[in-house]
Amino acid sequence: MALVSLRQHCCCRSSLIPTRSGRSRNSSSISGLPYLRRESASIRVPGRGGGFGVARASNSSSSISMGGDEGSTGAREAFEQLKEKLKEISCLEGVTALLTWDQQVYMPPNGVATRGAQQEVIARVAHAHKTSDAIGAALEALSRAEPLHGFTPAEIASVREAAREYNRTKKKPVELAARAAALEANGVAAWQKARKENDFAIFAPVLQEWIDIAREETAAVADPGTDVYDYCLDRFERGLTVARLEPLFASLKTPLIALVKQIRAKSDTTNDLLDGVELSVDTQMVVARQFAEEIGFDFASGRFDVSTHPMTIPVGSPFDVRITSRFRETELSSGLLATLHEAGHGLYEQGLDAQARADGLPASKPPGMGLHESQSLLWEKQVGMSMEFWEHYWPVVQRRFSDSLNPAIAASDYHKLINEVRPGMIRVEADEVSYPLHILLRFEIEKGLLDGSLQVADIPAIWNQKMEEYLGIVPKDDVEGCLQDIHWSMGLFGYFPTYTLGAVYASMIFLTAEKQIPGLRKQIQDGKFSQLREWLRDKIHSVGSLYETADELIEQVTGSKLDAKCFLDYLSRKYGALYNLSTPELSTSR
Repeated sequence: MALVSLRQHCCCRSSLIPTRSGRSRNSSSISGLPYLRRESASIRVPGRGGGFGVARASNSSSSISMGGDEGSTGAREAFEQLKEKLKEISCLEGVTALLTWDQQVYMPPNGVATRGAQQEVIARVAHAHKTSDAIGAALEALSRAEPLHGFTPAEIASVREAAREYNRTKKKPVELAARAAALEANGVAAWQKARKENDFAIFAPVLQEWIDIAREETAAVADPGTDVYDYCLDRFERGLTVARLEPLFASLKTPLIALVKQIRAKSDTTNDLLDGVELSVDTQMVVARQFAEEIGFDFASGRFDVSTHPMTIPVGSPFDVRITSRFRETELSSGLLATLHEAGHGLYEQGLDAQARADGLPASKPPGMGLHESQSLLWEKQVGMSMEFWEHYWPVVQRRFSDSLNPAIAASDYHKLINEVRPGMIRVEADEVSYPLHILLRFEIEKGLLDGSLQVADIPAIWNQKMEEYLGIVPKDDVEGCLQDIHWSMGLFGYFPTYTLGAVYASMIFLTAEKQIPGLRKQIQDGKFSQLREWLRDKIHSVGSLYETADELIEQVTGSKLDAKCFLDYLSRKYGALYNLSTPELSTSR
């Protein structure tokens, strides 16, 4: 999973962004940037062809006098006041993240009700801060002062993002925000109980309440007629809509189903290399920690723990980033690869500009969760599941488990095992060929739940039906099926598709990195990751939200727009070689 402080969104460091010609963007004007308007405008869902107006502050005592010159002096004063308020909000979000982490890792079961009450109170306080007249007045003053002479691109982007969030939150009733905060704590507890008792019915009422909240929030915040799922998608990936996702999934669905069938026809037996082998969970954690540390995760500014679902929780700054994983004695790769995945998220968080994050500047956050997922998937898939990685680390694993592993097992044997394409029930353990089909299933169910064409009670049956249609398998129970993910217990409708976006982005980014970093695969083979990490920090992490959408940043980094072809070509090359396929080429259906 990605960041659990998802309601706050993510990360990143501020810096000047050169254009393709090498010149820096003009920092003296915000003309044309769709974030401030002089008139009071209605809220618009971002990415739907319109700017954001700044809601007028109602309390005149909060207004900011621009004096005779509504230029740099008054604008700078307004920005400093805005920054002060944003810093307070960032601190509150950090406290919320800490409470969430504690609930997932250490909190006793009987603490759920109290934790829900605590989160509800903090949500009310945070909502009041986010919608304060002081923020409204500062944004209004900045709007009047446009263009903002002497402001850096990061500051300009921060004003844009602050206005967007202010407008959105101002429209959201405080009671709704408090309800959602309380439900998050209770929802996770209900999900855990439902899993323990293998009974979806225990979780169903919570899921229905989240659906109700999503509909109420859309009605309150978005333009009239906005599709509920479009609104939810946009929370995690700006500009993402059902209309944009359906063609992407259509371009992946047929080729991936065909490739899965082609591979299974070539090799329909299960790789039983480690069957019956039990491996100490404590030792697995030691190895996993080593992986995270050696790719660059800083344990002086982070923690590594065990939880029901792997996750990354940044607690307000790059100096406190907490990752978790889960392990089983009978399964080696799941915990190790999940740790690499979360460490990839953690590297993104730790790569932020500490001062910008401390100031609560929104430009220090990424433009979408798909981009955040690309960083975790790049480290997990392109790096952690490569032959080069295991040529370096398989001897390490063998030494750690010398009493359990057959010394005759070679790195190439284990590489084939972890890249085995065999449809499975659990999304987080799925191979990368069938993984997008797991996401397609969830996308279709979420869409149905929110548009009313699917009822909560129907989920187990629909889930099983789609699993059989897409992957040819059927879960034996709810735990193996519709109760496997934590996301819906937290109301995170619209998050799942960012995993597929992330996979596509990751393939594009890594291909570009290979072209720009000489001998990259040899570096991985030697266990040297610093050059790749710093390249990602420079190209991705340090950019933050200076670009308004992830698509813009991806095009800047790779020279290409989002396209499934790069991802399909990557799978074709990799699995064509692994399975000796005669015709591994995949074509997208548009």
